[in-house]
Amino acid sequence: MEKNNKPIIYLDNAASTKPSEEALNSFTFYSTNYFANPSAKHKIGLEEDHILDSFRQDILDTLKLKDHTVIFTSGATEANNLAIKGACLKYKNRGKHIITSKIEHPSVLEVFRTLERDYGYEVTYLDVDSSGAINLDDLKKSLRNDTIFVSLFAVNNEVGSVNPIEDIAKLLKEYPKIIFHVDAAQSIGKVDIDFTDVDMITISSHKIHGLKGSGALIKRKKIALTPILDGGGQEEGERSGTIDIAGAAALATSLKIAVKNSKENHDKVLPLAKYVTDFLAEHDSLYVLNSKYTEINPYIINFSLLTQKGSVIVEALSNEGIMVSTKSSCHAKSDEPSYVIEAMTGNTNLANDSIRISLSYENNIEEIEYFCKTLMEIVEKVHK
Repeated sequence: MEKNNKPIIYLDNAASTKPSEEALNSFTFYSTNYFANPSAKHKIGLEEDHILDSFRQDILDTLKLKDHTVIFTSGATEANNLAIKGACLKYKNRGKHIITSKIEHPSVLEVFRTLERDYGYEVTYLDVDSSGAINLDDLKKSLRNDTIFVSLFAVNNEVGSVNPIEDIAKLLKEYPKIIFHVDAAQSIGKVDIDFTDVDMITISSHKIHGLKGSGALIKRKKIALTPILDGGGQEEGERSGTIDIAGAAALATSLKIAVKNSKENHDKVLPLAKYVTDFLAEHDSLYVLNSKYTEINPYIINFSLLTQKGSVIVEALSNEGIMVSTKSSCHAKSDEPSYVIEAMTGNTNLANDSIRISLSYENNIEEIEYFCKTLMEIVEKVHK
């Protein structure tokens, strides 16, 4: 890919990744050969339904889950909505207190705000520390007799912070009335997390070199959900709509590859992240590093500019063929400061002028060197 005769350097992989050849081949094969409706009761439909079940099992086997099932969705946003609304509405008679953090993805935060505003739920929005993770003691103190639901990210999409999911799950096992949901869209294949004790997990295909429009909610079998889509009652009545068998195939394929290659990819990306963080540290009069988990999760590096507008620098980098972002793509068109950086730092200026670069195994050191060199040239030029 080129822009104005310059090769594109793509450093926005937290927003979306390039589909792998394996995912594309899988999608093409199933689109071409299995184009019937998997809900149909004829021979081909029944065969497709059986294939979908095999994809579900592949996903569960990859994540080493035995007590869960898989609901295919159109992506992480739908999966998060289904998990939160579906469970909270289903079990509202148990209580109406629910918990999340202040820096969740919009597809989590906005659902909590809807439940709070329109359905009378009481929400506790947990603070995060300066690294962008919740404090386990804060969560424990917020639990009440009427708490029925907790939703927390595994990896934050703006700064790459990592929540202690296994410790949280262990804590919440002591409260059988509480359902624990994790948005794992940014963690799969990047951070090794055991989801065995998590009740519901959200995954997304296009974050792991699969295709857009495909994701899944993985939930414990014993949990029932109130559907958020009315229709033909597919997915055991919990998610109506014809399932995209090709999208499910690409998701299962991408997930398997991401998990299998996770250590190899981590070892490849880590020195790239270190190069960037060392560069930022060398020029601490110009930049502040917001990401504190780069050893564990080197894929997302967020920093703030001290002398320039973040949006101006992102545009200038784009003109040079380097693709980065100022914050989550879901809020990229908003002029508001990053609520993630603001919650972490309490500094509106840092929140206004943050930049996120997000890496993949496809990036290389030459690209990172060029990014740092070009960034410095742009900042110095604009500063003059």
